[in-house]
Amino acid sequence: MTRTNELWSAILNPAGPNYQTWHDALGSDRVSLISPRSIRTNLEAEERVEAYLLDLRALTLGQRARLLSAVAKRLGVPVYEVESEVARVGFPIRAADVIVSISLRAVI
Repeated sequence: MTRTNELWSAILNPAGPNYQTWHDALGSDRVSLISPRSIRTNLEAEERVEAYLLDLRALTLGQRARLLSAVAKRLGVPVYEVESEVARVGFPIRAADVIVSISLRAVI
């Protein structure tokens, strides 16, 4: 998010279906994304879900630990397995859970 300095930013959608879960993991409404462009990905049993990819490098150690631990607990697998998978494919966040704002300066 800070990499593009004010050309775009992302926050958690307070009306999103997973707001509280994401807020608990990130400890903030700010979301660091790799890009303001969404992708289509498979999430659990759903196919071609619109999502963004989290910029894990921008997360603090605490945020990353909370996020990976929460996923590992939900899936019933060790944290190292989640970390390995995330390193391989990235970490998507549903578009419904994020509000991305793009500055007019980015499109002019």
